[in-house]
Amino acid sequence: MMSTSRLYTSEGYDDSYNIISIIGRGAFGVVLKATHFQSHEEVAIKRIPLKRNSRNEIALIREVFALRNAYHKNVVRLFDVILNTDTVSLIMEYVGSSLKLAIEDFNRPLNDEIPRYYMYQLFVGLDYLHSLNIMHRDLKPDNVLITSTGLLKITDFGQCCIYVSDDLNRNYDCQVASRWYRAPELLFGSTAYNPKVDEWACGCIFTEFYNGTPLFAGRNDIEQIGKLMSVLGSPCEKDWEGWNIMPDYGKIIFKDNKPMDNWKSVGNFLFILMPLASETCLSLLQKLIVYSTEERYSAEVALQHEFFIVDIPKQAPYIPPPMNLKIPQHMDPIEFDLDAGFAQY
Repeated sequence: MMSTSRLYTSEGYDDSYNIISIIGRGAFGVVLKATHFQSHEEVAIKRIPLKRNSRNEIALIREVFALRNAYHKNVVRLFDVILNTDTVSLIMEYVGSSLKLAIEDFNRPLNDEIPRYYMYQLFVGLDYLHSLNIMHRDLKPDNVLITSTGLLKITDFGQCCIYVSDDLNRNYDCQVASRWYRAPELLFGSTAYNPKVDEWACGCIFTEFYNGTPLFAGRNDIEQIGKLMSVLGSPCEKDWEGWNIMPDYGKIIFKDNKPMDNWKSVGNFLFILMPLASETCLSLLQKLIVYSTEERYSAEVALQHEFFIVDIPKQAPYIPPPMNLKIPQHMDPIEFDLDAGFAQY
């Protein structure tokens, strides 16, 4: 479908693509909205500069591997990979909105119907990825896209990895995920975790549908742990087996906290935690936002919860507004400064 010729040179973009706007830019590259001249199909072009032995290179390998092997309606599609001397461009389907925009939309109805519709799709997509032993490790509202028809798409696989379930000695990088969505085992430095780090992130995303803001918004890892404890209480061996042998256990002594019994009540930081959530919603959340990975629901189990017993509508009950894209005035290469990160893709 797409041209396999070079995408970008110092003189300009290849004639195969009409660049429409900038979606985002950053340390990992620039993302552009474009159309293919022959097919007229809208695409997102993620252009990544290559530096030998750089984090960009590692992230690129991870992302291409995941997208080449994952073909599912709830995972963003990769059409092509175009190599150049010092860049790689991923040609992906263009998706015009995200869960972040849905959460930030003050005109969105506040009920269970919309979270149910989109969280169901998120769990379906995540269950598929986990069936391939792919841990995403960076789920957050920015990385969950929504089409103009309400179809949810998981994107940004730059931190993903393969989980090897039968290798108990396998270690994984704990410096992954965005802090506000980072599972407690990651915060305590565990390198022997499992795919349920993604389900923790889903629980955090779930709460934002009701709060409009992140549930745990720490300014650093220490404050992040403190915010977790203010809701879940101080961890103990009874509730979280093995936590006291994690690498960062005991480095910081926190005051003793009791778990919050009623998630609709006023918390320690004087905010209303989940005032609009139904009892079935809270029941599911408390199986996702939990220390123990043994107790934490998998995506497969979450889909069987009573919160999803209600028939999921075939048409989206709500579609978030589209991204506000920057239209470039010219195509000078300087326009694509690569020094700050992009939100989507």
